[in-house]
This record gives sequence, C-alpha cells and structure tokens, in this order.
Amino acid sequence: MAREFRDIAGRTAKVVARQARRRGVFLSLSDGEVRSFLAGVIDAGEGVEAHAGLRPHPDCPKVPRRRRVEDGFGGKTPVRKMAGVAIGIADVLSGEWEPDTRSLLTTALHGGPDSLAGQLLVQFNPVTSGCEHVLAVTDQRLMLVRIRSGVGRKLGPAIVPWWVRRVQVPASRGYREGDFGLGFADSSWIRLNGGSPAQGEALRACFPDAPGPWPGDR
Repeated sequence: MAREFRDIAGRTAKVVARQARRRGVFLSLSDGEVRSFLAGVIDAGEGVEAHAGLRPHPDCPKVPRRRRVEDGFGGKTPVRKMAGVAIGIADVLSGEWEPDTRSLLTTALHGGPDSLAGQLLVQFNPVTSGCEHVLAVTDQRLMLVRIRSGVGRKLGPAIVPWWVRRVQVPASRGYREGDFGLGFADSSWIRLNGGSPAQGEALRACFPDAPGPWPGDR
C-alpha cells in the first residue's frame, strides 16, 4: 500500500510539474490568451496598441512586506474571489523601500513607493504568487493587467490594479541589454525587462525616446 501511494504521489507530482511549466511564473501566456484578457478589461472604444509580458528589473528595490498588496482575486472560495474583485486592490501604506544591497549596485528605479514608478513596482509584487502580469498600451492609457493563474487554479479573471494616462509617460529609454525604462510625469522612472524583445520594443515605441540623463542617474 505504501509503495502504491508513493507511485500515485509520483505521478501526481509529474502532472503538477507539467501544469506548472505551462502556467507557472516563468512562462508567458500565449498572445491570443493575453489579447482575450485585454479585451475584457479595456474601456469601450479603447484600442490596444501594444502589450508585453515584462517585469521590473531585478535591481529594483525590494518591496517591504508591510506594503505588499492583495492580488485582487479574493482568496480560494468563489465568494471571496468575487468579493476581492469588487473591493479592488488594497491601498498601500506610506513608507520607504526596504534596505537591499541590490539597490546599491545599480539604479533600476527612481522614486519613492508613492511615486508613479513606485506604485507600479508595488503592484507588480502582490502578496500571493501565481499571477501573470502584462503591461499594455492603449490609445489612452498605459496599464498593468494582472491575470490569475498558477498550479491548480483556473486561468483568469483579469483585473487592472494600476494605470496612468499616456500623457503621464513622457519618456522612454533603451539599455544595451535590451531592457528599457519608462519615465513618468512626476520624474520617477522604472527599468523593465523580460518578455518578447519585439513586444517590448513595440511597447516602448509608444512613448518618446529620451536617452538621458534621467533623474537619479549615478
């Protein structure tokens, strides 16, 4: 019996591993799936111009635990999921970034937690794992779209925890490594990487190029 249990557990682990590879944190959704979710969260008459599965650069400051936000999906039960979406994303408290030696090596973000770039970084790091994040540009807005996924969970729904008008993103900046930065109207900026290089470049092309120097450059 014990051996049979181990065999069943082993097969289950393989299934979970395959599902994790398909829907895990390190793999992106297909372009069709992303576009389907984007169509469900944009306003009527709003058109998507570009999207990319980007992440903040690893050298961005670490988000303090006290500032981590809920993912907006409300927990495991259907009632809590619906309540979470209805309530929306929890407001974060004021404070500073958590001290981290990575931030001493290079600058990947300029601005405090309450700046536009800082708010974007916070929303990229919800308390729970198993969420996909996509940056999308429409004819009106730059927005972060959060899609529920992960092992053992139904894919979707999607919500928009953060967005700004396009006029609030007056500058972009490329880096040698293929990363790029987005600069905001409050002089804050954030460096992003990952995803498809072509999609990232298409998203960056939606904003004016500003090679630098930027505020906070060392």
